[in-house]
Amino acid sequence: MDTIIFLLIGGTLLAMRGPRRWLTLALFFTALVATVLLFNHHVTSSLPLNF
Repeated sequence: MDTIIFLLIGGTLLAMRGPRRWLTLALFFTALVATVLLFNHHVTSSLPLNF
């Protein structure tokens, strides 16, 4: 999952050099949503700690 996010961020950086602004925004917001979903998954999972 992290690899997909890094590829989206890299694609966003490459798309910034091109003339299509909509592609840059679409890649950015897709990466942002994927990052927030991954963060939400990790925050809500419980740690099985036994002391």
